[in-house]
Amino acid sequence: MKPHPQLWLLVAGTVAPIAVFAVVAALLLVRHERQSLERDAIGRARAAMTAVDAHLRGSIVSLETLAASKSLEAGDIAAFHEESQRVLRTQPGWMNIGLASAAKVQLSDAVYVFGKPAQFSAGDESFEAVLRGAKAAIGGVMAGSAVRSPTARVRVPVIHGGEVRYVVSAPLNPKHFADLLQAQRLPEDWVIGLVDREKRMMARIPAVPPGTPASDSFREAIEREPEGWFYGRTMEGRATYTSYVTSQLSGWVLGIAIPAATVESEARRIFAILGAGALCACAAAALLAWLIAGRISR
Repeated sequence: MKPHPQLWLLVAGTVAPIAVFAVVAALLLVRHERQSLERDAIGRARAAMTAVDAHLRGSIVSLETLAASKSLEAGDIAAFHEESQRVLRTQPGWMNIGLASAAKVQLSDAVYVFGKPAQFSAGDESFEAVLRGAKAAIGGVMAGSAVRSPTARVRVPVIHGGEVRYVVSAPLNPKHFADLLQAQRLPEDWVIGLVDREKRMMARIPAVPPGTPASDSFREAIEREPEGWFYGRTMEGRATYTSYVTSQLSGWVLGIAIPAATVESEARRIFAILGAGALCACAAAALLAWLIAGRISR
């Protein structure tokens, strides 16, 4: 017996509100799951940036101790050069210790034997910041005259008589930052990267050469807000959702990119369950309509 059309309308009117409620509930659940994932991802980025900041602060403290050397107070550059070589051997996170005058003359490099003043490499904004009175400054990724591979430098002033007499600098080893990122133990298909204020890579996993520009979507997100979550593509072209935070100490940005498929898998699972439930509900409603039509006919 074919159910009467009005019976179908009755069934549809009963099932429709339930279906609408289920869809709304599913959308709210997906939104909640996405927000939870976003909070967790930003939290992981903050934890990783905390490790980076701790290394930078340690470097600043060590350089400030070195800048208080009696050799510099006496103007004995040769003695300071020997002292800086001893200190450099205890700092695996540094690639050199350089000393420059406020007049931008390179006086000493711990990686070389002591000799005549060398050519001063083109300084970045961090050198100028120290000359203007900053207690310490962290530069961007760039090559230098002593350390020619791109890296960032920590700089502190040597002040005598109320004026900056020298600037002590330490180029940072990018491998040390790569080790810090590796220690986060992220899944293999995730990406984690650390960029300077000019959006150039200091370290990244999977690895790229230091100084490589960040992806376009990452750069655009940083320019919009200092911290957040966005959908974009990695350097390799993979679709990802990325959480990122900016360090107040250095101005560097750390981002963690999660494959879009991983983020969206929960939504697909929820809607798959919803779709299966809707099909079962429709089948049950159709069977019920058929049974009711049979009873009415009899």
